[in-house]
Amino acid sequence: MNTLPVRRDILIVGALFLALAAFLALASTDSTEDHGATSHASSAGGTLALYRWLGELGYGVERLEYRDFALDAGADLLFVLAPAESYAPADVDVVLRWVEAGGTLVVADNRRFGSSTALLRALDVSLAAAPGGVIARAELAQPVASADMITTQTGMVFEVLPADAARIVGAASAPVLVGVQRGAGYIYLSTALRPFTNAGLADAGSAALVLGLLRRAPTGGRLIFDEYHHGFVREPSLGGLLLGSPWGWAVIYAGMVGAAYVVLSGRRFGRPAPLREETARRSSAEYLESMAGLLRRGRKSGYLLAHYRTALKRRLARPYGVSPSLDDDAFVEALASARQIDAAALRGLLARMARPEVGEAEILKIIAEGDKL
Repeated sequence: MNTLPVRRDILIVGALFLALAAFLALASTDSTEDHGATSHASSAGGTLALYRWLGELGYGVERLEYRDFALDAGADLLFVLAPAESYAPADVDVVLRWVEAGGTLVVADNRRFGSSTALLRALDVSLAAAPGGVIARAELAQPVASADMITTQTGMVFEVLPADAARIVGAASAPVLVGVQRGAGYIYLSTALRPFTNAGLADAGSAALVLGLLRRAPTGGRLIFDEYHHGFVREPSLGGLLLGSPWGWAVIYAGMVGAAYVVLSGRRFGRPAPLREETARRSSAEYLESMAGLLRRGRKSGYLLAHYRTALKRRLARPYGVSPSLDDDAFVEALASARQIDAAALRGLLARMARPEVGEAEILKIIAEGDKL
């Protein structure tokens, strides 16, 4: 038994497995800092716990996703938590107009140049690295929670703030959470994302801090989580599931392996040898024999004589410019005026060719007489 094809197939399948493993390894290197703060994520850096907890407290929690980015007057508070997609100028205008009309905005992002930079720049706010490195815990400067210290775990502080910004968490030289009045609304800005995450809500003081920020929203009010800027722009589709989920990758991989197996196992050992019937060409005599057989079985002697009659008139008329479409009498007279011919014999021959049914012997006799003319 030849084991070479088997070994070849094993090597190919192994190579495909390695390629899939490499692809999954590269695909899994997405930063949770950039993409993990969505309310759909149950990981430590996600905010699903905050979303469900606020719903259990009686608030009307919603996700702004799978539709145009717009905020209506009925929304009371908007969470913008480390968005993965940058804010377009039009989106910044939507948020600021909504705040100025009376909405409350909570922006938490621990990245100096994160996707919320355009929103912060419109508020004349900028971030800088914390002077002493990562700030694990920061003091509470305003009585918005019952705790004295808040677990922050951030390496960023506010460098530039509006003059009327109120420090809520952090030292005077390194504020971590501030509040800014904007029109009829209010904006909370935080470089500490941890208090809002699944893992951070378990820290002492985090839940109390979130509830303190919610005092500006009415009890049972509508709280909106911005998932639009976490990439939830289009409804899930079959193509997205195939290209963006492990199950879809598995289906694509299985199809590639199956296709490779079919291609490799179905290879020819040489050029296909054509059958004799495919290369043999029919002769003209065979065609004539088949047509004659069909006419004989169908008893189409009249059709055969009519065909030969037309051909005979054309051959006789061509040298003298006589029209072969003339009736028999006119044709014979025109031909007789152009050449010497037995008019009575030709007229009789044409009349015999016009009969509907003639025997085979008679057909041969008529054709022989025509050839003599």
